[in-house]
Amino acid sequence: MTGHVRVRIVAVVAAAALVLSACGSGGGATGQSLPDLELPRLDGSGTLQLASVEGPAVVNLWATWCAPCRREMPEFEEVHLEREGQVRFIGVNIGDREDQALAFLDEVGVTFENYLDFDGALNAELETVTLPVTVVTDAEGRISVVHSGPMDVDDLNREIERALAPTP
Repeated sequence: MTGHVRVRIVAVVAAAALVLSACGSGGGATGQSLPDLELPRLDGSGTLQLASVEGPAVVNLWATWCAPCRREMPEFEEVHLEREGQVRFIGVNIGDREDQALAFLDEVGVTFENYLDFDGALNAELETVTLPVTVVTDAEGRISVVHSGPMDVDDLNREIERALAPTP
């Protein structure tokens, strides 16, 4: 088997695994606070203690190489602008170089805050293995949903409304 064929087989298997794993729900973090991780801001202007994020919030894990992430980012920006001041939006890039991630955000026009998780510690804490992953927290900062796979405007608004609804 030639090197080119071997590379193609590995690429096909990896792509299939990514597509298959993009379906389904996230890990068992519902009802808990966000993990205690410190993440550097992509623009270099500081860090974020994730566990200190007060809700309601949307935390979106993404990467530049992730096609579903690329498709959903403009929709996240749309909801962010509609709900500015009501819900905090936080992007967390998984594994890209800072310059790649910043160029992508500029390309798609994302204005909400973004951080870098180079080694995927947040995926591990959330017990997820795919991208994109979206975490929505309620007003008390408890995780109301961990969603693996892409979301559109309607999905995102539905989960935000669920997180904002008073608990009985």
